[in-house]
Amino acid sequence: MRNMIFLTAMLGMIGVVIGFLAQRSRMCFVAGLRDYILVRDRELLFGLFSFFITIWFLTSVLYSFDLLRAGTPQYGVGGIGRSGGRFLINIRDIKSIGNISVTGVEGGFLAFEAIFNNFFFMSVAGGFVIGLLSTLAGGCVLRQHVLFAQGSRDSFFYLSGFYSAVVIYYSFLFRYVIRLY
Repeated sequence: MRNMIFLTAMLGMIGVVIGFLAQRSRMCFVAGLRDYILVRDRELLFGLFSFFITIWFLTSVLYSFDLLRAGTPQYGVGGIGRSGGRFLINIRDIKSIGNISVTGVEGGFLAFEAIFNNFFFMSVAGGFVIGLLSTLAGGCVLRQHVLFAQGSRDSFFYLSGFYSAVVIYYSFLFRYVIRLY
């Protein structure tokens, strides 16, 4: 019980720090790209670049302490779905392979998980929809949370629809979508 209270307190503090930093930096993935494309304003791109630099730094540190596992995620483990098909690439067709260590080479061919499987296409479609709706709403989901915490009524309606869609998806649509895998 004490561990749960400690974990909840730690997660709450992390959430407050992330929320504070997101609010002060005006962090928004959608608005940064939108403003740069439309009016060449680079101010909001700072948050986008700092996000990727932070992720790069944290994964490097966590890998060095062996807190993350390296490797390709195996989608479909646990009976939820199945991983994509395989395709073959002839090693002789690759001009420069660099310092890549290859395992499981048979007869001069490499077997790779197919990149363009159903999971990929569904992820791209979902990303397109959330990007389009976030652009129309004026900011990404993170920015909508920050605006809601500041009292924005529009963000309240956006987040109400967002979380209602999550409930509807997992209650009714998930079983049909998972069959596509």
